[in-house]
Amino acid sequence: MDIRKGYKFNVFPVFAWFYAVIFAVACKQGEGIRLDNEGIDDLGIEIVDTLTVDARTFLLDPLPTAATGTILVGSLRDEALGELRLSSYFRISNSELNLSGLPADAVYDSLSLRLFYDGYYYGDTTAQLQLALHRLSEDLELSELPVALEDDEYPVFVSGETLWSDQSVAFEPTALGSATFLPRPLSTSDTVRIKLDDALGRSLFDMAMSNDTRLTNAEDFIDFFKGLVLMPAGDNQCIVGLRDSIALNLHYSYERQSDGMRASDTLRFTLGSTDYQYNQVTSDRQGTVLADLSYENNQLPESATLHRTFIQGTSGIVTRLRFPTARQFVNSANIAISKAQLIIETDQSAHALYPPPASLVMMIANPYGTPVSFLPASYAEATQTAYYQAADQAGGAGNGKYVFDLTEYISEMRNNTSSESESLLLTIPTADLMATVNRLAVATQGNKPAIKLHLLYVKF
Repeated sequence: MDIRKGYKFNVFPVFAWFYAVIFAVACKQGEGIRLDNEGIDDLGIEIVDTLTVDARTFLLDPLPTAATGTILVGSLRDEALGELRLSSYFRISNSELNLSGLPADAVYDSLSLRLFYDGYYYGDTTAQLQLALHRLSEDLELSELPVALEDDEYPVFVSGETLWSDQSVAFEPTALGSATFLPRPLSTSDTVRIKLDDALGRSLFDMAMSNDTRLTNAEDFIDFFKGLVLMPAGDNQCIVGLRDSIALNLHYSYERQSDGMRASDTLRFTLGSTDYQYNQVTSDRQGTVLADLSYENNQLPESATLHRTFIQGTSGIVTRLRFPTARQFVNSANIAISKAQLIIETDQSAHALYPPPASLVMMIANPYGTPVSFLPASYAEATQTAYYQAADQAGGAGNGKYVFDLTEYISEMRNNTSSESESLLLTIPTADLMATVNRLAVATQGNKPAIKLHLLYVKF
């Protein structure tokens, strides 16, 4: 049609037809994208599910694990991911220490550390857990990300100086105390108690009796008592979470003036600033499919990992995804994407020793793999979350799965070359990434990871 100046072209019928098609498609998606939806051919709607998904196991830079609210400690050995050991470093505070009521005839009894479960655990709680406590000989110091980056290349979850998952702080080689016990992480009344070295206890008590400024002054106390590290001892099969509200108790006794009987009391030290409590992770992946994964070699193709990819909290292992053929497809024809779904399957059972995560999220990464933003829900600001669907929820026997809506993300690939080097990072939610060791193994399917991109589109 020759549309000349002054000719009023009515575009309403065109848009009405287009939205009628989209509405019809939407009505047929009540149960999600299906290859056997009846009537799709009649609408001119087509489905493609053979687009390549490039999936790799990727290692993030060291994570900020300070001030998460959880003290993570323990160790376990995973057949696929190797051995993981979690230690927690923290400062002690004298802010609640009150020496005014200390009797002149008080006598030292003991020193103990009390820790409280927060309900989190991962692994086998029927096996004993061995922990040791050491005194720090070096200051805990906040620092920037230990990788040289421009300001716009910092991970989306990094906001400034903090303490990092790979950070080491010197401690005294002789343990102040240790404990071996059966963890009861779901208990609301049980606690973990570690009796500490009497030499330290008597030293603290003598300082209390003399009102030593190293106990009464906050800065002097931090300089004198730099902190503690709680770490796994020996081989364990579980990692537990403890609340960041510890109690370091200095027990003493005295003669009660009212009746002449011996009485007991406690001087209490608490956890210092949570900014100075962090969880350190060390991994030994030798002998596993991820043996070659390191900060220097931070990604492995699925062909090198038995056609699986992996995710693991605290250690920073995520799955990196690219969609090269989807970009070509979107730009090769006159099409409109009606719906795009990414389906990730796992053969981990919800009832196994290492159950799959309850949910997953995706972060958008720059060319270097640094996560710079979160994948939003379509046309919204909220971070998109995919929840675990067990096999019976996912349509019968087989694998559990997670489903993401990538409609907006795939649609924006059209005529957009600026995002060609971007990728998506599949991971657990940020709070879990920093404060749990939850893991996911993506299932295999036909010598490739069981990750499939489904596109429903209209071709003009």
